[in-house]
Amino acid sequence: MLRNKKGFTLIELMIVVAIIGILAAIAIPMYNANVNKAKLQEATDTLGAIKDEVANFSSDQGGPPGSLAEPGILTTLGVQVPESVGQAGAGGRKWIYATVDNTNLGANDGTYVVRATGGAAADIGSVLANEVVRVTGTWVSANGVFTVWNWSASAGIKTSWLPK
Repeated sequence: MLRNKKGFTLIELMIVVAIIGILAAIAIPMYNANVNKAKLQEATDTLGAIKDEVANFSSDQGGPPGSLAEPGILTTLGVQVPESVGQAGAGGRKWIYATVDNTNLGANDGTYVVRATGGAAADIGSVLANEVVRVTGTWVSANGVFTVWNWSASAGIKTSWLPK
C-alpha cells in the first residue's frame, strides 16, 4: 500500500538551516564593514572641504592659518562642521575636527594636518570610536604652496576606505 507523504523531513530542514547560517556568517561581517565605511564618509567629506579651504586661505593670505579647533574652522575658513550628534546626546559627537599648523604660519617648511577624531560617546560604533583620520599637507615656504596632501588614519581604519 502506498502512503501519500507530505512535508519536509528533519534532515531537509537541518540542511536549510545550515545553509542560512553559512550565508549569515558571510554577510554580517560584510554588512558591518559597509556601515563603518559609510560612517567614515562624513569625516572624509568634511576633511576634504577643510583641506580645500586651508589651501584657498594659504593662497590668499600667503600662509596657512594657525592651528584651529571647531569654532575657528568656521570663523577662519568658513567651513561648517556637521554637528552629527549621536544617541548619547549633546556630549556624543560622532567626529571632532581640528587642524595643526607645523609651519609657523607658513614661515617654515613643514606639515599642516587636518584631522577628525571619532567621538567615544557617540553612536559611531566601537570600531571607529577614538580612531583618527587625517589629511596632511606638505608646505614649501619658498614657493608658498602645499605640494602634496596625503590621507592617513589610525590602525583601526582600513586605508582602502580613505580617498586617494
